[in-house]
Amino acid sequence: MFLVAALLILPIFFTFLNPQYLSPGNLDSMMRQTSVLLLVVAAGTAPILMGSIDLSVGAIVSLCAVCAALLAHSFGQAAVLIALPLGLLIGLLNGVIISYIKLPSFLVTLGTSFAFAGIALLVSGGFPVQLVSGPLSAFFQRSLFGIIPLPLIYALILWALLIVFLRRTATGRFIYAIGGNERAAKVNGVNVRWVKAVAFGAGGLCCALAGILVLFSTTAATPDIGNSFLLPSIAAIVMGGTPLSGGQGGAARGLVGTLILVELTNGMLIIGLPPAAQQIVQGLVVILAVLLTFNRRSVAIVK
Repeated sequence: MFLVAALLILPIFFTFLNPQYLSPGNLDSMMRQTSVLLLVVAAGTAPILMGSIDLSVGAIVSLCAVCAALLAHSFGQAAVLIALPLGLLIGLLNGVIISYIKLPSFLVTLGTSFAFAGIALLVSGGFPVQLVSGPLSAFFQRSLFGIIPLPLIYALILWALLIVFLRRTATGRFIYAIGGNERAAKVNGVNVRWVKAVAFGAGGLCCALAGILVLFSTTAATPDIGNSFLLPSIAAIVMGGTPLSGGQGGAARGLVGTLILVELTNGMLIIGLPPAAQQIVQGLVVILAVLLTFNRRSVAIVK
């Protein structure tokens, strides 16, 4: 209830301070921001539900965006779609290392984030890669009824599929089981290694799609274009009520957390709050959201 209240009150508050908050241009900007962040949040939700974490999501977005731009130069704009299987393979690489070699997800994805960022820097030469013109540019810039950007529609469709996957499929329920008690899940016949690989692979696919959306939004890809999404995506997941310990929460809550974070970030920007103050407010809001949504009684030890 706290999250829903915040979701409704923030637009009223910022509109009172600056009526331009609800202007068509600003609403379009917020919806396009939401579409990309939503995909990165989707990428990180399943690993966190398992009690793991993926710190490489930002680097995967950057690498896929750069590769998509380079492929478009060589084979035409439609070749950007090759970035989707690339992201899937990158995510599976993370999952295989974590599940089959049995290394901590925090350290593995921290290391691969540096590696993927280095590859993006290498293949781009350290310079922005411009997106060549083509038919897909107009397609990604369109809006439904002239109001809702199509990238947001795509992101919401994928999010709906994620909710169904986590709640209505065996693999999705296994993800919750692993987060609740991995040893008990394994004893009860869950193929923990396979489920972890699938979760990280799906996350890589979502990051690839986010990289394509960012590329079409900015018309250029830089080696660090995805770095700004890592911490906000984790913050949105936690703000939504999915603890880092795993086993609780879910995709629907992550959607609410994402919307609140975008509303807050855009509102502070439009009222002219200094960047330093914006970071302080964001940090305090995340802590407050965790305080009000995390069920401390259900966890014997909080680490």
